[in-house]
This record gives sequence, structure tokens and C-alpha cells, in this order.
Amino acid sequence: MTHTLLLLALSCILGYAAEIDRKTFSMSLPKGWTEDKKEDMYDPDSFVFFENSESCLFTVIVGKKSAGASVDNLLNHQKQAWQKKVTDAKSTELKRWSKYEGKGYEIEGKAQGILRSRARIFGFENDHHVCVIMELATPGDFRTFADDFEKIRQTFKLK
Repeated sequence: MTHTLLLLALSCILGYAAEIDRKTFSMSLPKGWTEDKKEDMYDPDSFVFFENSESCLFTVIVGKKSAGASVDNLLNHQKQAWQKKVTDAKSTELKRWSKYEGKGYEIEGKAQGILRSRARIFGFENDHHVCVIMELATPGDFRTFADDFEKIRQTFKLK
């Protein structure tokens, strides 16, 4: 009996997602996802990439309103950068991401002219910060990892 409880407790711990708690945001990171700390622009509180072993990428960009950051500037910069990376782009406007209202786009096209990719880029703000979220994957991986993206959306909090 004790061995069974120990194994059960251990399996729960091993299957447990990582809790990310930063100065500017918090969220639960699904099992199998990692934080890319090697990116040149990496900053744990304002520019972070999380990825899984497939094509999925989740990016968090946070700026301070007091420093002049705006949703429009951050959002437009990310949208333009993504549109330069894809051909045959189709764009849909978004007004909500999880519990947040704001503005954004879902853009789908062919990355490097070959691989169909989709990006959801969404910006919102609170009293102190502006935030742009980017979800990126192939359409197939968006379906396969829909629960992972949903877990991130449901647990994400801008501080």
C-alpha cells in the first residue's frame, strides 16, 4: 500500500507542469515544454520564449507603460515581423485571448514558402504593463497540442 501511494505521488510530481512566476507575469507551463534562455533578447520578465519538442512556440513580451510601451507598437512590430516570414498570408482579427480583451491577429501562411504555419499575436494591457502574446505552430500541432495552449491561456496572468 505504501509503495503504491509513493508511486502515485511520484507520478503526479513528474507529470506536474512547471509554475512560472515572474515579476510581470505568471502561468503554468505544460509538461514537455521548456524555456529558451539562449535567445539573444531573452529577459525573464519581459521577453521569454517557451517551446515544446514539436513546432509549438509561446512568446511573452511585456513592456512598462511608464517607459512608453504601447500595445499598438508592440503588436504592429510582431505582426509585421511575422508577415515578412510567410507567403500566402491570411489574417483574421482577434479581440479576445483567454480572459483578456485587446486586439490581435491570427495569421496563417507558408513559412519559407513550404511549411504551413499559424501565429496568434495578441496584445492587451493592465494599469502598469502592456503585453503581447504570440502562439506559433503548424496547424496540425495547434490541433495536437490544443490542450497545452489552453492550459497556458487559462493560467496566464499579467501582473
